[in-house]
Amino acid sequence: MNNITKLPTAAVSYYTVHKRGRDWAVVLVTPCEGMRPIKTALRAYRVRDEAVQDAKETAARMQRPFKEARG
Repeated sequence: MNNITKLPTAAVSYYTVHKRGRDWAVVLVTPCEGMRPIKTALRAYRVRDEAVQDAKETAARMQRPFKEARG
């Protein structure tokens, strides 16, 4: 699949990790112009490092960026 062409209208979504209750969630964030971004929780982990590792692997596999949360 080396012939993937990105469209100029494609959403600039990215993966990150957010705290959800007692767990850490791998989240797909899709920015929406003029609105709040759409946040989709994909998986949850008890340990933050496991969630970050999974988010990085998923981002690489899906050819999307991974953004580390501030803090």
